[in-house]
Amino acid sequence: MVGSFSVSLRRDDGAVREGSWAAGASDPGFASAVPWRTFRWRHGQQHYSGTYWSSTMSDHVIYESRLELTRLLYADFDQDTESVFAQPFLLTAQVGRRTCRHVPDFLMLRRGRVPLVVDVKPRHLLTRPKVSSALGWAREVVESRGWEFEVWSEPPDAELANLRFLAGYRRPWLFDADLLAEVRRADLDGVTLGQAFRAFADRPRELVRAAVLHLMWSQHLVTDLATPLTARHRLRVGGDALVAGAGSRDLPRPVDEDRGGASVDVLRERLLARGGGGRMGGAAVRVGVGTRFVYDGEVVVVEEMFGSAHGNEVLVRDRRERRLRLSLREVLSSGRAWVVPDGLGPASDEPRETASVILAQLSDAALEEVRERAADVNEILTGYRSGSEELAGPGEPRPEYTEGVGLMRRYEAKAAERQVSVRTVKRWVAAAHREREAALAGEPAMGDAGSGGLGRADARWVEMALEIMKEHEEESTPTKAKVLESIGPRLAARYPGEEFKLPKRSTAYGWLAELERRAPTFEVSAKRRRDIATRPVAAYGKLRPTRPGEYLLMDTTRLDVFALDPLTFQWVQPELTVAMDWYSRCVTGLRLTPVSTKSVDVAATLFQAYRPRTAGKDWPAHAVWPDHGIPRGIVLDRDAIEGPMADAAKPVGAASPALVPETLVVDHGKVYVSEHITSVCRRMGISIQPARLRTGRDKGPIERFFRTLREGLLQWLPAYKGPDVHSRGLNPEGEAFFFLNELEEIIREWVAVVYHHRPHDGLVDPQVPGLELSPAAMFDHGVARAGYIEVPRDADLAFEFLKTEWVPVHHYGVEIRRCRYRGDALVGLAGRTSPYTGPKAKGRWPVQVDPDDINHIYFRHPKTRRWSTLTWEHAPSVRFPISEEALELARKMEAVKYRYPDDKQAVASLLERWNLGLGMTAVERRMALRLARDQKALTLPPAEDTDPLAALPSLARALGRPTPGTGPATDEDDEAAPGIYPGLATGDDDDEEELDDTAGPDGEDFYADALEDV
Repeated sequence: MVGSFSVSLRRDDGAVREGSWAAGASDPGFASAVPWRTFRWRHGQQHYSGTYWSSTMSDHVIYESRLELTRLLYADFDQDTESVFAQPFLLTAQVGRRTCRHVPDFLMLRRGRVPLVVDVKPRHLLTRPKVSSALGWAREVVESRGWEFEVWSEPPDAELANLRFLAGYRRPWLFDADLLAEVRRADLDGVTLGQAFRAFADRPRELVRAAVLHLMWSQHLVTDLATPLTARHRLRVGGDALVAGAGSRDLPRPVDEDRGGASVDVLRERLLARGGGGRMGGAAVRVGVGTRFVYDGEVVVVEEMFGSAHGNEVLVRDRRERRLRLSLREVLSSGRAWVVPDGLGPASDEPRETASVILAQLSDAALEEVRERAADVNEILTGYRSGSEELAGPGEPRPEYTEGVGLMRRYEAKAAERQVSVRTVKRWVAAAHREREAALAGEPAMGDAGSGGLGRADARWVEMALEIMKEHEEESTPTKAKVLESIGPRLAARYPGEEFKLPKRSTAYGWLAELERRAPTFEVSAKRRRDIATRPVAAYGKLRPTRPGEYLLMDTTRLDVFALDPLTFQWVQPELTVAMDWYSRCVTGLRLTPVSTKSVDVAATLFQAYRPRTAGKDWPAHAVWPDHGIPRGIVLDRDAIEGPMADAAKPVGAASPALVPETLVVDHGKVYVSEHITSVCRRMGISIQPARLRTGRDKGPIERFFRTLREGLLQWLPAYKGPDVHSRGLNPEGEAFFFLNELEEIIREWVAVVYHHRPHDGLVDPQVPGLELSPAAMFDHGVARAGYIEVPRDADLAFEFLKTEWVPVHHYGVEIRRCRYRGDALVGLAGRTSPYTGPKAKGRWPVQVDPDDINHIYFRHPKTRRWSTLTWEHAPSVRFPISEEALELARKMEAVKYRYPDDKQAVASLLERWNLGLGMTAVERRMALRLARDQKALTLPPAEDTDPLAALPSLARALGRPTPGTGPATDEDDEAAPGIYPGLATGDDDDEEELDDTAGPDGEDFYADALEDV
């Protein structure tokens, strides 16, 4: 019985408000609260937590497990859902003498209906007393306030797969409004899904397919979602799609006892012990009136069986005398029920092996002996060794086995012939009646099921050896001798007074080699041993993408090759950030950074999925992807184009496919869980699914890509150092040859030319098993199957990937990091409160900041909605981008020398040290290496305000566009090494005429053959 109770809400400022809950209140402040708790991560957890971008909320909603994610999918699909809140409040109630607390999983506000409180629990946990009690009193409290309460469990597989597939088309701004209007106007009522895909011949079929699927998500078009979607599904216009879901208003009570007085778990064990029972679909069991079975954790009894238009159905009664009408087919095949048989019957867990296993263990001679015995039995019973008169052998039947001879005389004749006793012949015949040839082989010799290659090893010795080996999962690798020497004393301490016969040393080493297969300890690295120790006991689960873009994997690794820093001409070990489409294994973006990766690098790599880099001019045709925006159905004969358009028709494409990510799968690195990346995903409608801690297999394809890159490309390059210290050369740093930007272009070309067109074992089409597919072919397969969602064509899309800062507008402009910025867009906004609300805004204005370039920030005017550039007051003195990290370093250096340092002087001093190669500290070194990516801008004029995107040095390269001031590409530009530092400033004794005059006395170039022998 529930007594008094209270509800606690957590405000966006962190404050907790506690109070009563008035009956009938439609919204007692829940909508303005933040989640009571966020998901937690720990090493070894089995569930996946993450954030789902809800089209209903146009924002992220957190979930603690994939089962909770299914409920979010159903709520997002429901057209009556207005709001969804995760972990909305804390309920505290007095239940009997105990004070109980409970946080529901979701609160859903629905149009025209009372709010719904949802708790998500797996079906097999609902009958546990503790779970049932918590859900019971929570339901009582919620329903007493006039709200509805629901328990959500596993939904039907086919229905969930359909909703998960359609959810990829839930973002409306990704679809052409004119195409959607055309599809809505068309009469598609009653047509099949395949006919709807082909109904608009003048439109690209991939775009039509995506538009139709979007209208199915928005339920303008509806169909039966209970079965997997096919081209034969019939469409209806209007109405609501019927989905069964897995919500229940009634809670199953704890099933402690069945009618016979035994618990369900004890009953199951008892039945299995005596060779009966099991799930439906196992050994044959009679099902009829009076049959008992456990359905969803409750014991029910069949009262009636009858036929219907949908097949046979049964009427069952549970312990509370409730009647349920169930489909017999669902009961038999859903896996949600197991029979309580009345008596013994055949079972799949009998100790004897199957015939195929028994016969496979026999030698050729033993197998021939079994065949002879079977032929003897056939001759005794039928007179023919083949067992059939039609296949009679020469001289058959023999006189001893003719039809008139009695069975006993046949036994005696065969016993005399085979020189065995009559009793042995009778056993052969009886065994053949039971299991044919397998019974004639007898039981082959088998060891204990757990011994597996250990022979007669003492089970206690094996247990202790495994225990000691597993103790070194987190420790350094031991020797076998250490483990063997530890077993004896440990056994004596655990089993005092007992005698043990320790094996000989050679035998013990053989047993350890066998145990190495169970618990790898001696032959693998410590890192590999830790990874093996975290493997799940059960089979691996797997996210199975159904279309390109459904899951985008991102990760960063340090490359096993050295490159040259264009600033100091010293070696550096770069880091590579990669974005990969899980469905096709296509690499959609990559970025090489010196020393460390920042959130802006991750954002730039993610941006390449929307705006791929331009392909190289000399790349083969198969490595180039179509330019974004060109319809895939249009084929141009470039050779037939003449005149002024001939140059424009030259094949210029993208280095990777353009796609719209739906879910980002990342690890827990600081740059991936940063506010910057989260805000980018929130603005672009991308869900985030973090991998589990220290579980590399959650991002298996991208981890495998790093190995393929190392083995397929990096090991062939100079300055390759190997994957570990044991593979390292004598001086790989001294062989550094490629600059950072050159190495990035080499990797990008290798991915486009080789990796995207090589068959992968992990790419499989279930419809055509064994078909070899490359990432490029798999991407085309996915587009043909699921349609193509065009990426946004907005030219200002890059600003969405920058970091957002909230600042007030003053009369002198805005100030960030003690840097003041001015611009015409701020006129009239000084001192005004912004219309933005929320815990971060607080009346301030949002600006987009590039951490790699503090010279400019970007502001979108609230009226014109156009982006404008705000310039740093000291930017005219800096001719190239400088990062905010470098500015902080410059300030610290100047603070040592001056009491009141000036930003302009601080930056000038820092650049002077770097340009002269005087950066001595590790911090300066890191700043200089990050600046190396922008050294090409040193000799270029500042960016013009007419093209604000050109002022984004961190994203200009991701756009595949030239950096500021480069102008059109020329042949001379192609020959120059891009991004290389031009060298030290000339001294007083360097005469310009002498530097320019490199010709010898005969007019020949003095340096023409200087490096001929190098």
